Amino acid sequence: MKRYNRRKSSGTTDDDSIVLPEDLLIEILKRLPVKSLCRFRCVSTSWRSLISDPRFIDSHLTHSATRPNLIVSFPDPKAGRQGGLRIFSADQSDPRDGQHQMARPLFSLRGWTSYVPQSLHGLISLKVGSHVKICNPSTRKYVAFKSPRIKRRSGRWSYFQQTETFGFDPVERTHKVLSTWVVIGGVREFIMEAWVLTLGTKEWRRVEGCPPHHKKDNEFCFNGVVYYTAWYLSHGFRPDNCLVAFDVRAESFRVITIPVGAIEVGHAPLLIEFEGRVAMVGCGDALSWDEIVMWILEDSDREIWKKRVFVLPPCWKDMVADRRVFPVGTVGSGELLFAPRTLRNPVCVFYYNLKTNGCRRSEIYGLPEPPEYCHLTFSDHVESLQPPRGLSGGSQARQLFLAA
Repeated sequence: MKRYNRRKSSGTTDDDSIVLPEDLLIEILKRLPVKSLCRFRCVSTSWRSLISDPRFIDSHLTHSATRPNLIVSFPDPKAGRQGGLRIFSADQSDPRDGQHQMARPLFSLRGWTSYVPQSLHGLISLKVGSHVKICNPSTRKYVAFKSPRIKRRSGRWSYFQQTETFGFDPVERTHKVLSTWVVIGGVREFIMEAWVLTLGTKEWRRVEGCPPHHKKDNEFCFNGVVYYTAWYLSHGFRPDNCLVAFDVRAESFRVITIPVGAIEVGHAPLLIEFEGRVAMVGCGDALSWDEIVMWILEDSDREIWKKRVFVLPPCWKDMVADRRVFPVGTVGSGELLFAPRTLRNPVCVFYYNLKTNGCRRSEIYGLPEPPEYCHLTFSDHVESLQPPRGLSGGSQARQLFLAA
């Protein structure tokens, strides 16, 4: 129970007090944004303890999932050769009210990093130089780890590719980072190494049984499995397109064959969840599109794919006009989100409803003037108090730069 003194009109304190049940207090607090809750930790020791309790954090996350927002990122033009990202949060656009979306600055990140990947349980993972940074965009806290170092080999070996992949296990409720290396040797010689880091544990661990592959595009985590497209190197240096599935809990790999024609030349497919299954959406320019082609993984064990074609409504071309847009993901409303390749303020985004065949346009206000030609990334994000955890005995979470 929480007790609050009630003052008489004369200014004296009454002996009676208002008793607020803790379950009612939790119901009130879990509806507040993370920014407010971070301030309310200073109200009292009991409030700090309550707001930091893992059970409250989970309860707040569950409620936040009903009102997700967007993380918008683009290269920082002021970073120069050092490189950097500017990251903003934008309200989700409600298709019923037709209101504009408003963007608020979250933080700026210094160092070369290409994109903001999928937000998982309130956290994102960024590869910045030789470090992996696990960030909570809502609290602007992060922890940094060095990428694993693999043993140098004598002879004519070169290190061809190193990539990091972020995943979440909903059963054990743990975040993990997968680091893969392709080590190239002489003629048709290569070695594949994989390492896993579980947030809050002591060190990177070697994972056996990693298939020889070259990761191509961004990952997508769904039901505890991380998927990404890759070149499968089973035939030496004559690679084939494939879908790699990494089970986060079991720490095991599967290679899934991609249907012929599912990947367009020069355009990587977008991985999404559709009706409880993983699906690939073609990512060509939508300026002249009449339809959207989707490949749905009906049965991963038997590698059965189903092709579906969505015919865009006539209003699509009038709405998009002369903009070249491409799909960047799905949002909380279940719609497919399209973003422009070149930027104008305000930034216009487009939504296509895969179930009703409806489309709509929204404008995002509050973003600074970005470079005209740059790669915008969008990620569906749920606010969370989840703290990013470092290695056991490691340093505490640090504060990210606030975006100006």
